[in-house]
Amino acid sequence: MTPRSRTRAALGLINSLRTTPVLSDATHLLIREADTGALQRAGMARMVTGGLLLLAVVFATAGVELDTPMARKQISAAELTLVLFGASGWFGAWLASKRIAIAQLPVITAVTDALLVLGNLAYSHWGLGIPGSLFAAFPVSWVVPITMAAAAIHYQPRLQAFVAAIYVVGLTLIAFSGGFMSLEERQQDLAAIAGLFSMQTNMVRIVMVFAAGLILILVARQGRLMLERAVRETTLRANLTRYLPRELAPILTDQAFASLRQGRRIPVTVMFVDIRASTTFGETMEPAQLAVFITSFRRRVLRAASRHGGVIDKFTGDGALILFGVPGAQDGDARRALACGRTLLTLIERWNAKRGFTPPVRLGIGIHTGDVFCGVVGDESRLEFTVVGETVNIASRIEQATKATDCELLASQETIVAAGEEDLWTEVECDPLPGVTRRMVLMKPVG
Repeated sequence: MTPRSRTRAALGLINSLRTTPVLSDATHLLIREADTGALQRAGMARMVTGGLLLLAVVFATAGVELDTPMARKQISAAELTLVLFGASGWFGAWLASKRIAIAQLPVITAVTDALLVLGNLAYSHWGLGIPGSLFAAFPVSWVVPITMAAAAIHYQPRLQAFVAAIYVVGLTLIAFSGGFMSLEERQQDLAAIAGLFSMQTNMVRIVMVFAAGLILILVARQGRLMLERAVRETTLRANLTRYLPRELAPILTDQAFASLRQGRRIPVTVMFVDIRASTTFGETMEPAQLAVFITSFRRRVLRAASRHGGVIDKFTGDGALILFGVPGAQDGDARRALACGRTLLTLIERWNAKRGFTPPVRLGIGIHTGDVFCGVVGDESRLEFTVVGETVNIASRIEQATKATDCELLASQETIVAAGEEDLWTEVECDPLPGVTRRMVLMKPVG
């Protein structure tokens, strides 16, 4: 393998550390909430760890005669490092609580931790003249696994690789900057820092192991919480898809579902679609052919609804009920419904040209805008999402009126006005709609 191919393989390995490349909105929201909680807990963990280690250092040095300026400077540097470590934890937790720089905080805090640890070791080496090859003897080097464990709480492989690279490079520079030392030289240097292996210093190391254990417990707890949350969300979505339209189930929060369970009145544009003379196809086709025919029809309805943001409430044999404005009204619901009707007619026209149906497939499409009751009804054994009200009944009657007017697409004046397309539609003369007491003005596309 050539050096270039090895480099490409290494870059490919790093790139493979990416998590899921494409996330749904619901998953992105779940991960963002988990990141925010992880940042707050990681900040608190840094504060607690910094406080414990600072107390351990103070306790270990209490009553100990520091007869050399180097020892006093090193103790002061360690105390300052731990104070800054705790302060960075508090600041990170505060930023996370304010939802500030959530995406950048994991990198910022991890780099800050590494700079504090490596800075302390660099000060001991270049500032105090202690050989870098002895860095492992200093208790502060034991903070490295603690900070790496703190970075692991974010579950970001790239971040973990980045932090590991910082420590590997930094410790390598410190360890090998002094060159090779003979055995006698190492013995002399170790004798000069024999205090680093005292009972008090070893106690500080034990506290560090304890702190690392606390951080790893927090990492495991964070992973468990995310797993339980993901399982609950997945179970909820699986249950919702049994009776909710497939477009709604993935985007509904617990609060939105609770609102649907109670029911509410919202403005919606309703579209009814039906195949004209469908009995003819049922009588002339074999059962297998009819199944393929209905499936192909529904596929085109799905394509048109998806293109214009419609929610298919239900399919009714050779027809469909499509809603625009569920679960919440948006600007342009009426306009998107009209565009969906036109798109569906175009798709059916192409379908006729492709398959050469005799007689050709014709549709009846009725569209109306108004308030409806929208909600999930029924008991736990049989829940059903439904929309009911005068608006739904009128839309159904308009669809039926397409037979008498010999027009495949009709819409109420309310829908045309809401869409702002008065110039593109013309009024149609027709009999009063059955079961509708008020006068309805129906319109069809110009030309």
